[in-house]
Amino acid sequence: MTTAADTLRAIEARAERAIVQELRLMTQEILALRTQLVLQERAHADALLLKLDHLERGQTASPADGSSTPDYLMPTLSLTLFETPMPKAYRVYFYAHEYGDLEDVVTVDTFDFGVQLVRDRLTRDGDYAITASWIKHQGEMTVATPRGMVVARVEADDRDAPTPEPVVLEACNALRAGDTSRIEHLFERLLEAA
Repeated sequence: MTTAADTLRAIEARAERAIVQELRLMTQEILALRTQLVLQERAHADALLLKLDHLERGQTASPADGSSTPDYLMPTLSLTLFETPMPKAYRVYFYAHEYGDLEDVVTVDTFDFGVQLVRDRLTRDGDYAITASWIKHQGEMTVATPRGMVVARVEADDRDAPTPEPVVLEACNALRAGDTSRIEHLFERLLEAA
């Protein structure tokens, strides 16, 4: 038969590894036992109640004001350092059905827009093999014929947009004003260099 002293020693042994909820249950168990204890065991129980209270306070933070509830102290792990950023855009590639030659490339804002664009452009009665994945916040999809010829592909595009040179900016501004000659001259220089 287990005595009250054995129960108190068992509670004390478990208390060091107990979480707040267990500590509260132990406190209730001791309070229920306290009326049955002799004077020496009652002193042990009172000391154990103080210890349980101290352990519980060590696992909880004191509230900022009297009206708020205490927050439990838990280690925080910031995952933002390890997260892959969302892609800046997606590129949708369309290939010829017969030869697999690249026919068109479209840049869209999101993966969803890319999938919709592929769905809109492909024939509804076609038989396609779809391969799709979503890894590290980036979607990817390939649409192929049953023979394995890729007809469309959607993939993340994280390349930075090129920065236009001053001469290009001037030519584009002139074009907006109606002068087409300056933009034509941009490409004449390229042809001469080749």
